[in-house]
Amino acid sequence: MLRQTNSDSDQGDLVSSVGDEIKVTLDRWSVGQLGLTDLVIAGAIVVTGVLLAWIASRVAKRFARRTDGAARAAWATGGLLVATLIMLLATSIALEVLGFGLGPILVLVLLVVIALLLLRPLVTNLSSGLLLQVRGALEAGDLVRTNGTLGVVEEINARSVVIDTSDGRRVHIPNNDVLNDTIENYSSIGRRRSEIEFAVDATTDRERVLAVTAESLAEASGVLDDPPPEAMLVRVTGPFLVIRAQVWHGPLMSDARHAVSEAIRTILDGLAAADIDVDGPPWMVLETKSPAEPPSSRAGRG
Repeated sequence: MLRQTNSDSDQGDLVSSVGDEIKVTLDRWSVGQLGLTDLVIAGAIVVTGVLLAWIASRVAKRFARRTDGAARAAWATGGLLVATLIMLLATSIALEVLGFGLGPILVLVLLVVIALLLLRPLVTNLSSGLLLQVRGALEAGDLVRTNGTLGVVEEINARSVVIDTSDGRRVHIPNNDVLNDTIENYSSIGRRRSEIEFAVDATTDRERVLAVTAESLAEASGVLDDPPPEAMLVRVTGPFLVIRAQVWHGPLMSDARHAVSEAIRTILDGLAAADIDVDGPPWMVLETKSPAEPPSSRAGRG
């Protein structure tokens, strides 16, 4: 209790000292001991300090880009420390020019700087979270990829973007990291595309294969009519023709899995009904691709 009382007393003395300094300075202004020239000089000192702090920060960032790991963090931290010290020195000199005593003012400025440094991550993430929501880059329920994580946004809070992945993980990514990274939003336009590749014998009638594939895709559940599904010949690999089918579906991963599964089923049924055999090495038979997901496991021969 005694320690707490002493601490409160010290803080009160500091505030009282700063108040006395401000009162003395205002009195000097009122009697004409401080004038416009002093104000201009103090302003010039602060502007010079800001410029030097900016230069120091830029130099530190340039060296940080050339390194990685602990060295990069050291350069970034060092640059921030030097810039802060320059600003602190410039502010102190400017206050001295204006008639303030350096003792209590310097202590108060140090306390403010320390508080700002401690609160900086919280303030940065809070402002970044607000920017993310104002810009509409993502919102709860969107399927997104950012910072190497793919999943559905659960929430955007004061500190982080919470993403649920398809393998059952809940990932918390700091708002500032999301704001500074690329955001791939697969829900913003309400649909996305997947591709399916399969191979047939090179002697097969190409136009017939494409027509049967397109007709089969039109019957697949979960495949959108607009844009319509497409079938195209993409390459010839040895004795095989490689056909690519493109289908559009809803933005969620469950939409993609359902649409691709149905597309594969209808393609196989359609080709079988037309007496066209799916051929080629197993890895080429049915490979699904999606801009939002890695390739799925390969299917066997149809």
